[in-house]
Amino acid sequence: MISIVNVTCAPTENSALREGIVQLFKLYFDELLHEGCHLGFQDFESEWTSLPGKYDFQSRGGLFVAVEQNHTTDPEVLEVVGCVAIRPLSDECGEVKRMYVLKTHRRLGVGKLLTQRVISYARSTGYYKELKLDSLERLQGALKLYEQFGFKRIPAYCHCPEHDHVCMNLYFGDKIDECVDDVERRKTTTEG
Repeated sequence: MISIVNVTCAPTENSALREGIVQLFKLYFDELLHEGCHLGFQDFESEWTSLPGKYDFQSRGGLFVAVEQNHTTDPEVLEVVGCVAIRPLSDECGEVKRMYVLKTHRRLGVGKLLTQRVISYARSTGYYKELKLDSLERLQGALKLYEQFGFKRIPAYCHCPEHDHVCMNLYFGDKIDECVDDVERRKTTTEG
């Protein structure tokens, strides 16, 4: 079973959560590098050494992981299979970052659960009226996922040297309510 968990990186928190994020951030970096995109221009490598950093819940950010528990061996053993983060861009705008799902868990709904959680969290803070994100055209699965939740393409709001850079945003309102409700209904239907 997959569950989505908030990660604070506090000393009292299960260390497997932080270690899982570090591993996923590195895999994300390596996969994009393999695709020809180097994130050095974002100083990305420093993110996994300073967690939670700009994704700290105390600073209106957030880190979320998809966790699979293996009840057949040890219920305390957690496998972190996906992650997503949010950070503030301005008083009313948050930025979705570092969406990544292990290849073994893609096309199983993990990305949808993570997207739903980060959107729900952003809405619940009361701060954000808009979410932005950037991606690459070559990451078609990610773009389709974001579009399912109502994200629309917009002109670039940030620097990226990649030729296929894509920026998207989502304003909160009826469309996002419908998308989140629809995903929740489908999840309930498939679990029941």
